[in-house]
Amino acid sequence: MISADRDALTIAGLITAALGLSLAAHYFAGRGGWTISLVLIVAGVLLGLYVLVRLWPRLLRPRFSYQWTGAGALYLLSVAAVAAGALSSANNLLFLILACQLAALVVSGLFSRLNLASLELQCVMPDHVFAGQDVPVRLALRNLKRWMASFSIRLRIELRLPDSPEVYFAMLPGGRTASMVVNVRFPRRGAYRQDTFWLRSGFPFGFVIKGARLSIPRDLLVYPSVAPAPDLESSWPRLSSQWEMHRVGLGQDLYRIRPYQTGDSSRVVHWKATAHTGELKVREFAGEEDRRVEMVFDCSVPPGFYWYSRFEKGVALCASIAWRLHSRGAGLRFEPGGLEDIYDILRYLALVDAEEGPSRLRMEPHGSFQVIFTARPDHVAASLPESSYYCYDLESL
Repeated sequence: MISADRDALTIAGLITAALGLSLAAHYFAGRGGWTISLVLIVAGVLLGLYVLVRLWPRLLRPRFSYQWTGAGALYLLSVAAVAAGALSSANNLLFLILACQLAALVVSGLFSRLNLASLELQCVMPDHVFAGQDVPVRLALRNLKRWMASFSIRLRIELRLPDSPEVYFAMLPGGRTASMVVNVRFPRRGAYRQDTFWLRSGFPFGFVIKGARLSIPRDLLVYPSVAPAPDLESSWPRLSSQWEMHRVGLGQDLYRIRPYQTGDSSRVVHWKATAHTGELKVREFAGEEDRRVEMVFDCSVPPGFYWYSRFEKGVALCASIAWRLHSRGAGLRFEPGGLEDIYDILRYLALVDAEEGPSRLRMEPHGSFQVIFTARPDHVAASLPESSYYCYDLESL
């Protein structure tokens, strides 16, 4: 927020008073009142010194940036040309034109300062942000000045992204709020720091683009992308089939009726379906914890720079599978940490880093179906039944 600045109004009033004193001094000097004219001149000079010494430094305290435009550069050249002509010819008309040009510069500086004063910014983002997806960001700019509108405001978000979004407000009436929604896309997972906004405006004459820096510290956590990827689509049929095989058990809920296979117990024969079809049918029951999936993510990788790109692919694939299993109603347990909430899992994956060295996880049977991500598939316990887990080898990603 840029707070209301009364010093700007005070400066404008004192400069106006100084100009009035100078005009009054000229009036009395033309009529022979030299004493009054001298007093008025001294008073005007004192007002000018007070503005320069006391008020002007206070006015410049906020962080502003200045960028001269092409029109502003041409205007300065014209001021220099008029000043050179006035000094060389001592022409009163040129001095009057020069005074008007300099006054326009002063007015431009004061009004541009007031244009950016008393503006309050609110930024609203979703609680959950995924890499590679458009994130809607709502920017609301409120003008706290009830007596003056703000014109031609450009608002830019600095997020250290290739394309930082920028919005434009043509006019913001006093006491009103204007809002816009922009889309931001984060290319990678991880922690981001959103702490800088820039307000820029060339009002009123466009000679200088004045910018004000706003600091609104906020930490953003970007989850890995959960969009469908080729690695996921190619491996999902086999993973889901192994999960289905693991779900089959002797629980209390009927899972399906299928043809008899060698080795099936006579206790599970479905006689009614057998009589109806003329073919021997058996019942399969779902286990009590058939929808439970344990995901194991091994952070350790062998030495080598090329492993880090594969590690990132593994993180994205793990996040995608966790998201798909969650959307299908599967209960999740994530190791390390024993996490069960999907967003806790995504937070862990957003910040996890590869660690060179031996694996610290023990990949052993736990009763639930396991999905294992590791750069060392040879460390998977041999006691794991083939139908009770699915292993992603990071080396193949």
